[in-house]
Amino acid sequence: KCAGPQRVDTAEPPVFLPAEGEELHQIGLGPVHGGIAEPAHFRLTVQGETVVRLETRLGYTHKGTLGLMRGKSPRAAARFAARLAGESTVAHSAAFARAAEAAADTAAPPRAAALRAVMAEVERIAIHLADIASLLVAAGLAPLADRCGRHREALLRASAAAFGHRLMMDCVVPGGVAADIAPRGDDALLHALAALERELPALVAACEGHASLLDRLVGTGRITPDLAAALAPGGVVGRAAGRAADLRRVPGYAPYPALAFEVPVLAGGDADARLRLRLAEIAQSAALLRTLLADLPGGEIMLPLPPVSAEGLGWAEGPRGDIWHWLRLEGGQIAACFLRDPAWLHWPLLEAVAAGDTVADLPLSARSFNLSCSGVDL
Repeated sequence: KCAGPQRVDTAEPPVFLPAEGEELHQIGLGPVHGGIAEPAHFRLTVQGETVVRLETRLGYTHKGTLGLMRGKSPRAAARFAARLAGESTVAHSAAFARAAEAAADTAAPPRAAALRAVMAEVERIAIHLADIASLLVAAGLAPLADRCGRHREALLRASAAAFGHRLMMDCVVPGGVAADIAPRGDDALLHALAALERELPALVAACEGHASLLDRLVGTGRITPDLAAALAPGGVVGRAAGRAADLRRVPGYAPYPALAFEVPVLAGGDADARLRLRLAEIAQSAALLRTLLADLPGGEIMLPLPPVSAEGLGWAEGPRGDIWHWLRLEGGQIAACFLRDPAWLHWPLLEAVAAGDTVADLPLSARSFNLSCSGVDL
């Protein structure tokens, strides 16, 4: 009697390239790391203290997201898009919503588009503060990191007061936004913003004037112009390497074409440039927030989407780069979809720039990228 196929619950071990050559050895890190960190397996081939090769293996946060979304309406599937990568929940939700709206040939109302932008810029500031704090902790500057953490916490509490959730999860939905900004929610956001703006010049001076910090960041994890051209990174990673790519500008989406703002770009391409660019973008987003909150349009915040059979592409500029979502609808239900996080291009880039850095500086390089595992592990 045949027992049939047996289920095997043991996952295959990741395969890495062999270390061949004199005085080469390998160091394995992860997927479980100390502290609170996303699971990724790093394999370092080193010669002494110098990294010769870095290989990464992901998949430990695989959730079956695409399968869970198929067969559902865009409104029901929006919850999965919002949870793809927690640090970019607003941006992923907005890209998904725009894809569904493009398929239905429907645009969100002007007030909903403005509220989406408010949430997106709050999210950008909060994540930049978290990424800067993470980098400073890796450099041994915990007191300076605490100052970033304090302002991030104040902004998250203001977000909860304004939109009902600290991370504004499930606030952006296909057709508009789930709820309007709370009464005096704008005041809560502006209060947290004012405290940050008062300390931001001192914070910038402390980061850019710290000699030991600059000594470790300058030249670490440097993206060369050829590498930037080949892998086309977006977000902070790309703009710190000379690529002036920002989806709010090109191809653009409401309400950004009507707003005046500059896109900071630096040419250094290293961890220092990525730190400086985040600081510059915090100031830029703060100014955008003041403009948006001062002139929120009136009107409705949600439009129903018709049950169509069509395809749609949506995009959003997230805190860590360009996000793209594609949907194919059949009778208003999702038949196929794909969600593209910025980390898809940035993980190979981290592997490429690690070669030549020291083992001690690898955490600085990695945290200056601060890549998402969950965004790639669909």
